[in-house]
Order: sequence, then C-alpha cells, then structure tokens
Amino acid sequence: MSRILIALTPVAGRVRPALPLTRALVEGGHEVVVYTGRAFAGSISELGAQAAPMVDGRDVEGTGARTADRSAPRRGIRRLRWEVLNLVVDQVPGYLKDIEGIIAAEPPDVIVMDDAFIAGAIAARVHDTPSVLFTVSPFARSHRDLVPFGQGPHPTAGRVRRALRLALAALVRNVILRKAQHAAQGQVRDAGLEVPAGLFLDWAQTFATKVLHASVPSFEHPRGDLPENAELVGPLLPAEVRHVDAPAWWGDVVAARRLARPVVLVTQGAVATDAQRLVWPAAEGLQFEDVLVVATAPPSAAMPDNMRAERFMPFDRLLPMVDVLVTDGAFGGVQQALAAGVPVVVAGRTEDRAEVGARVERSGVGVVLKARHGSDATSPGAVRAGVLTVLGDPSYRRRAAELADEYARHDGLARTTAVVEELALGHPVP
Repeated sequence: MSRILIALTPVAGRVRPALPLTRALVEGGHEVVVYTGRAFAGSISELGAQAAPMVDGRDVEGTGARTADRSAPRRGIRRLRWEVLNLVVDQVPGYLKDIEGIIAAEPPDVIVMDDAFIAGAIAARVHDTPSVLFTVSPFARSHRDLVPFGQGPHPTAGRVRRALRLALAALVRNVILRKAQHAAQGQVRDAGLEVPAGLFLDWAQTFATKVLHASVPSFEHPRGDLPENAELVGPLLPAEVRHVDAPAWWGDVVAARRLARPVVLVTQGAVATDAQRLVWPAAEGLQFEDVLVVATAPPSAAMPDNMRAERFMPFDRLLPMVDVLVTDGAFGGVQQALAAGVPVVVAGRTEDRAEVGARVERSGVGVVLKARHGSDATSPGAVRAGVLTVLGDPSYRRRAAELADEYARHDGLARTTAVVEELALGHPVP
C-alpha cells in the first residue's frame, strides 16, 4: 500500500474533479490524504480518505470568497495583478508550511496537485518526491507559438508575429506581473531550490514529474510540441450524482425533448456567481423564444414562463437532454458539455475564461459573446443572438459530436490513476 498526498486549491472547481481520483486510489488500496479547505472534509471522508485541514494556508471556504476582498481593484490589469499576487503567490508560504507538517508526520510516496497549487510542486521538489500535476483549466505552459496565457487570441504563424508574442511574454513577466514574479522567485530560493527561467506560473509544471492535461487535442491550440513531462489524458469528469431527486418540473424537460423543443441550459459558474452577469440576461433574452430555459440558480418568482431553475442539478443527467449550454466559460463545465456532444455559448472573460472561449471558437463547437463595456456581464440581446446562432447552424452540433467521440476515446481518470500508482511504486512512467 502506498501513501498518497493530494493537495488542492480550496475551491469547488478544483476539488470536485479530484474526488473521483481520490475514490479510485482508495479503492486501489492506497492510503490517501487530501489537503484542502475544511468545507470539503465531509466529501473526502465519505470516500475513505483522510481530510487534512488547512491551518496556516488560506482557506477560502468554498465559492465566492475569491472576490470578497473589498481592497481588490474591480477589473482590468490592476485586478489581474492583485489576484495573482494576493490569491496565488502570497498564499504559497502558508500552504507550504501545512504540507511540510503533513510530510514530517509521515512522508508520502507521491504528491498529487491541481495546476494552481504551486506549494505542492515546490514541496515535492524539495523532498525529491515524485509528483503529478493535473489540470482543471486550459493548458497554461508558455510556448513560443502562443501568446501569454489569459490573452485568449488564436495562435498565429510567422516570424514577426512570433517576435511580438515573445515581446508580450516579456511584458507580462517583467512589467505586468513583476511584483508577483519577484515574490515567487524569493519563495523558491527560501525553499532551497534553484529559480527556474521564465514566468513563475510555469514553474509548478516544470517541477512536476508528470503533468496530465485533462483535455483532448482537438480542443487545444496547436503548438509545436508538448513538454516531455506533459500528456493529454482526456477530461476528469465529476462522479455520477446518485442521490439527488429530480426537480418537480423535470417532466417539462422530458416533454420538450419529445416535441423537439430546444432545451437551453444556463450555468453561472462557481466563482463569478452574480446572476446578473449571465442568468438573468439569458432569461430576458430568451423569454419570447420557443425554447425551454433551464438554469442552475435559485428559483425566483420573476422567472419568465419558459424558464425553470434549481440551485443544483447533476450534469450527467441533464446534459443528454440539452441542445446548447450557455456558460460563463468554466473549463470543467465546457468539457462536460463537449463530452456529451452539446455545443456551447461562452459569455465570461475573467480568470481563464478568455482561454476557454478562444478554444471554443477555434474548435468550432460554439460561439463567444462580447461582454458589456467595463464589466464581465453580457446583454440579453447577445445571449439571444448566440443561442439562435448555435441552434440555427448544425455545424456546431456536428463539431460537438465529433469532439464527444474524441473524448470517449480517452479515459482521463483511468490514466491519471495509473500514473499516480506507478510513480508511488517508484516505477518510471512513459
């Protein structure tokens, strides 16, 4: 039996994809310790793993807390600088101290982390412990063929354009994220490690023994090569939800499918939860269309007649009934939709949403909406136009079905489990 430490950023969008992996490793006879926020301790214990709570590390207590700090700039470059420095880099020492305590009590045979958990990668390198980094967002490793992560535009060829991309990368590293870059360099030196070259956001992937990207080639930007330690494994989809009763209006969804009435699913996401950004613009924009709108939001008396809502619904049951997903662009939700062959309308631009949107457009599986000037919100007219475009052009559904076939040829959970087990046993992994 191996001892496996899984270290996760304490937000739902990064913990939930790791729960099926946790279950698989426990069922494989391994001792699994999961270090993350206290809000997820119950879910972890139910799987038979040990929940290690955050003590010195910042526990953001689930959804919404990322945006709660009133000192944060509201948007733009200043907001990006603040988030990267305060929510990513400055949190590393506390997380690292907690992980060092776990390792001191009983060293793990392998450390597993999500792609935002830099402290796990540093700890693994310090202790010369094999490590696996799995992604729950678009592949972020810098590359000469791509603009810096977060910019979203499609890659373009040519020497001049490549020079411009390199210049933009230097601008991000040396000007826009200069304070965060210097702070990260100091943290790596304090840990006794040599500071790698390049942008600090690449370092977790540089330190990891193996990087497993939860996607398929057709949904990724083409790049000249993958790093030697990286592999595309297919999505890490959430586990099937077995004990949730169908809402009282579920018969309306069944009837709509029987009558070939389009079903439009609207989901806001787990971080940017303000329903005014997407849910209510979608409700207003689609209220006079012959579609059934289903929203993952609290029900309200203000909903139009063609809208149904529930705070939580399992996507594994809902997506086979859906014709188009309207989403803020969360990577995991988009992956679930495409794995089910459902085309998408993407409305978000914050966090990694621009990267998701760029991939949606390039792969032909949906459309991206423009945000209102000065905000991340969209308009009712934009949602209506996006949904009608996707419903009216069969190429989007066809491309989504093609990607679904590609997703079906990959078993991300099985491959990730196998890699973790092989490294835990000290075996080399190709």
